[in-house]
Amino acid sequence: MTRLRRWMPGLLLAGATLLVPVAGARTAEQAPASAPARRVWTVLTTSGTQPLPVTVVNGREYVSGADLSGLFGLVLKEDRAGGLVLTMGARTIVVSLTQGLASVDGRVVSLPAPPTRQGTTWLLPVEVIERALAPGSSPRIDVRRRSSLVVVGSLSVPAVTVRNEPLPTGTRLTFTITPAVPQTLVNENGRLLVRLAADALDADLTGLTPGALLAGARVVPPSTLELGLGPQFGSYRATEQREGATLRLTVDVVAATPGPAAPSPTTDQPAPAAPGEVQNEPGPALLPEATGLRTIVIDPGHGGTENGARGPTGTLEKNVVLSMARQLKAAIEARLGIRVLLTRSGDETVALDSRAAFANNNKADLFISIHANASVRSSVTGAEVFYVTLGEYGTARASAAEPGALLPTFGGGERSVDLILWEMAQAQHLNESARFARLVETEMRQRVPMSPRAIQQAPFRVLVGANMPAVLVETGFITNPTEEKRLNTPDYQAQLVNAMLAAVVRFKATSERVGTAQAPTQPSQDPR
Repeated sequence: MTRLRRWMPGLLLAGATLLVPVAGARTAEQAPASAPARRVWTVLTTSGTQPLPVTVVNGREYVSGADLSGLFGLVLKEDRAGGLVLTMGARTIVVSLTQGLASVDGRVVSLPAPPTRQGTTWLLPVEVIERALAPGSSPRIDVRRRSSLVVVGSLSVPAVTVRNEPLPTGTRLTFTITPAVPQTLVNENGRLLVRLAADALDADLTGLTPGALLAGARVVPPSTLELGLGPQFGSYRATEQREGATLRLTVDVVAATPGPAAPSPTTDQPAPAAPGEVQNEPGPALLPEATGLRTIVIDPGHGGTENGARGPTGTLEKNVVLSMARQLKAAIEARLGIRVLLTRSGDETVALDSRAAFANNNKADLFISIHANASVRSSVTGAEVFYVTLGEYGTARASAAEPGALLPTFGGGERSVDLILWEMAQAQHLNESARFARLVETEMRQRVPMSPRAIQQAPFRVLVGANMPAVLVETGFITNPTEEKRLNTPDYQAQLVNAMLAAVVRFKATSERVGTAQAPTQPSQDPR
């Protein structure tokens, strides 16, 4: 009786009720009438995931005291006064064996049922984790019942709800993500993948109705939503909106139009490329507006016989940047609905001048070359953004014509250009390149570690021949062990992709609003 007085000061009558079970009620030691079913929850910690077996008795979920002891380091013992005593460090929790009550450091909390015994094992209601173990715990314990998750520590597990509603030409998907985290949207092999920069997802997919455009949905651990696309899928377009701590991502999935007209061989189909040359890629199904950014070329550095930089464990620059280039292409197409081309879509060798020529011949409005940096000092880290400097070539030559100068052309060969030197193609776009470089640097700084020399100028050959605003993004030093590991993870790649995507969105908006930018302030030169 003394223990119950500590549980419920001033409520001795209720305490007496706890000690004397009601006539006909099943005591804690009695076996349940129905055979128990099994389920598995997941415990997510900073060191990984562990299963938490759950026993279902009469429709209610229970966890064993032994599993709680192993996962949370508590000590469990039976008290002669009629309770189970759980000790977690300096904390003491006493669970009544006859009523759905527990005392947590002298504070009474309710449980849906008392513990039950299965053989020699005590089973406690799963709510004991949220109501008794979690309050005041260190590290923090967070229970997500709808996803059967127990999150221990400071981990990112946003709540995500998804629903769809019909549109005249398709269906609209609405993703509500709280708290907001960076995300990347990719159309891959008949699946729409929403990759979130999180440790896990607390997802509710019950608001989705499958149909001709949407075959189904599931969560792919750790933090990707996979939506199967139906046979009538044609294209999609995405927008996002922040509402406080919540991100609302809207994806309009559009049905394919029947009987598309045959493409014109003179305007829609590029001439066949010679072996080893870059082939034009078709644009997305959505049509861009007639002004502003209409075509973007993304250049994954190196490829084929050119491996680029190599990390301490063997990670190759060419593979990492190709992965990010593909994601960025899909993200820009989904967000803006404009044409995005890659200078290489696989492990191919492409000459530096051919990359700029590819962008020029496709009349690109923006050129983004993606790389991973290297240094003889493995301690050097941080992302950097470059735009071209023409000092090496002499700015006086920027307007010089050179009749008969040869430039590489799409499909092989060269052509004579009488307007401007190949090295000077970037000169007329230098201000816009600098403006876009600053936007990329600003967006990246919000998401990933940056080098002390975050924005620089350098005479990169891949940039000087581009006849449009152009930047080169060094996503990190792959020669640093930590950054090599980061660059290999989907979450970190998603952060970089989202930074570049946000910069493109801002550049497009400001370009269409104000036209050309004023001349930039030149950053200090720091030789590499």
